[in-house]
Amino acid sequence: GGTVTDEADKPVPGVTVTLKATDGSGSKTTVTNIDGAFSINNLEAGKIYDATFSFMGYETQQVKDVQVQDGGTGKLQVKLLPSKTALQEVVVTAFGVKKGTNKIGYAVQEVKGETLIKARDSNPITGLTGKVAGLTVGMNAELLGTPSLILRGNQITLFVIDGIPVSSDTYNLNPDDIESFTVLKGPAGAALYGSRAQYGAILITTKKASRAKGVTVEFNSTNSIDKGFIAEPKTQHEYGGGMYGQYAYADGFGSGLQDAIYQLWGPKFRGQLIPQYDGEYNPNETYTTKFGDLSYTGHIKPTPYINRGYVNGKSNLDRFLTNGFQTTNNIALSATGDKYAMRFSASESNQKGIVPNTGLNLFNFSTTASYEISKRLTFNANINFNKTTSDNVPDVTYGPNSLVYNLAVWTGGEWDLNAPDIKAKWLPGKENQVSAFPEHVHYNNPWIMVEDWTRSHDKTDVNGYLSLNFKFDEHLNLTGRSQITTYSLLRAEKMPWGTYTYSRTLGQGDYREDRRNMFENNTDLQLNYNYNAGNFVNLSGLIGSSMRTFSYN
Repeated sequence: GGTVTDEADKPVPGVTVTLKATDGSGSKTTVTNIDGAFSINNLEAGKIYDATFSFMGYETQQVKDVQVQDGGTGKLQVKLLPSKTALQEVVVTAFGVKKGTNKIGYAVQEVKGETLIKARDSNPITGLTGKVAGLTVGMNAELLGTPSLILRGNQITLFVIDGIPVSSDTYNLNPDDIESFTVLKGPAGAALYGSRAQYGAILITTKKASRAKGVTVEFNSTNSIDKGFIAEPKTQHEYGGGMYGQYAYADGFGSGLQDAIYQLWGPKFRGQLIPQYDGEYNPNETYTTKFGDLSYTGHIKPTPYINRGYVNGKSNLDRFLTNGFQTTNNIALSATGDKYAMRFSASESNQKGIVPNTGLNLFNFSTTASYEISKRLTFNANINFNKTTSDNVPDVTYGPNSLVYNLAVWTGGEWDLNAPDIKAKWLPGKENQVSAFPEHVHYNNPWIMVEDWTRSHDKTDVNGYLSLNFKFDEHLNLTGRSQITTYSLLRAEKMPWGTYTYSRTLGQGDYREDRRNMFENNTDLQLNYNYNAGNFVNLSGLIGSSMRTFSYN
């Protein structure tokens, strides 16, 4: 076993480690974990191996003649260095200018778009996972969850599409329209794009029409199944709701014994008779329940206290979640002639969430065109439209408005998710007023949360640019370009009567709307000069000016 680190002595996860026997008898392979550690068991003592360590973006390292002792290789300490093979590549830098990476004074790394659509996600940024040295992509499996991008310990927030900064999320990007990602590393980004790129930036180059004349049609379809969370909270199943081994339901608002804002340390499930939320209420009869020296008297007939929520080894949360499903269809049409090139693409993605009655719909339309007006003047344009809608997005914050909070953290097995009264949502005679649940102050019936307590999301993104390029001669050209990015967002929450959060404790319900509008315009003018004097001398220069207008409300 051993560990693998980078040039900054930070662990590198996902490194492929291969041990190949020098006598040709075989090999064994593993990968490093999140801490950069690895281990390979059941190796033959005394045998000698050559160890190879490889990871995208780093130079492959090899350790020869590693001898196995007592079934292991000892502790190998390996340091990977960034790959130098990409230095001959051409990347898109600031303002859409293409340069060889050996001609720029800062670190970049390129990822081709074709590698992202093999196992696609509705958010294409997640496809950068494990593909860029020093970049950590924090995955977010929730609907509309935005992945975090940490580059060398700092968060990246700026995206530059075809040389123009864009202030929006990344759901409005169609993976099939992306030609490549270029990750701009380090403070050089601030010199190119200002303080927004002080730690780096993600440069995105979109696809254009093929140079080959004629018409090309592309179509692809992707389907995937989501099995749910990678890990769930581990919970106990011996004790029910309550405190100090006590619980007796009266009204769920605290009139009983520990029947409000309780924790999971109530009575132990032994089948003893205890007043519960679904017990028969008789105002003319009293029932007394004892908890050691403490007794409680109420009007609800006690029933056997058993674990009803843990069925066949599955908790209420396990049985509530379903398999998610996502389907994405994309079609693209390219046409190229003597003086023009055009590309149209349309994509639709429908996602069914793992939480019942949740989902996400995405529609994207994009057009890119170029036209040679004359031998000196060329016109380029792009427009991208994206519509993101959801009738219900689950809340994943910590509190009573979160399903995980209600189902796994603070309520236990004293109730059954699929019991008819729980699925009916409301107490008989108190419909849309008092929920059918063991507590009514901090916890909520899950079926009410997904069917009545909804959070809709409706966002429209539009971005595009117009560009003119004039060639004075073969060495000098002038480019003017103006780009807009705009979005309109409406989020609405409908909270029914009889539900509660930390901040809304009266249970009177409400309706809220959050409206946001953003507009950004970037206009720039560039004068480019390029002159080759022989095979070894190249003179090039760029003078430009950029203006940004931004509004948000």
